[in-house]
Amino acid sequence: MSMRNNTLRCLWRVKNKLADCERCANLARELTIMLGVLAERRRSVSRWAKEYWIPVGIAPASGGLTTGDVMLSDDERTRYFMGVHALTCHAADTEAYVHNFNSQVPALFIVLRRSPSEDGHPLPWFVHSVTASPYLAQDYDDSGEDIVERVPMPPDITETLKDFVNRYHQEEEFKKRRRDKLDLKDHKFGKDPIFLQREKPAGGNLDG
Repeated sequence: MSMRNNTLRCLWRVKNKLADCERCANLARELTIMLGVLAERRRSVSRWAKEYWIPVGIAPASGGLTTGDVMLSDDERTRYFMGVHALTCHAADTEAYVHNFNSQVPALFIVLRRSPSEDGHPLPWFVHSVTASPYLAQDYDDSGEDIVERVPMPPDITETLKDFVNRYHQEEEFKKRRRDKLDLKDHKFGKDPIFLQREKPAGGNLDG
């Protein structure tokens, strides 16, 4: 019985070590960068609402700012610091990042979601996701519930993500999904927000 117990203990240790190695390998195949997110509340030219919210850029995560801080304000807009959020990239998603880099201007996609009224959040919208995947951004946009906008990818993040892609990317067969995920790529910086281009009222996405 003692020999059997020793064997079981050895097998258990080996199994745990293998699990630890697998966890380490998975962590090594992820890239996480902490970012500050900026968004603006703007006066709207749409008949559906008086104002709307739109992500406008990325800020350093270590800038000493607090969620809800006003960065600038005038008659047309108020810019807010939306807080710090993680950009997490996965080795399994490098096809999406390559698609991003093949666009004219590599972008990050910021997803804002309505803050629950009971949450005590200082702003009516919060940062739900920041992604470099146009495929994932399109999935969020298709829901119709979130505000999804592309902003220019800062050069330092571009270089870091390119290194990550070069390490892990493997060419795959052409996927039909690519054809379905071009909408966000074609949207240009400086145009009306993506969600305002829809031909229907944007519902909760417009009012503050």
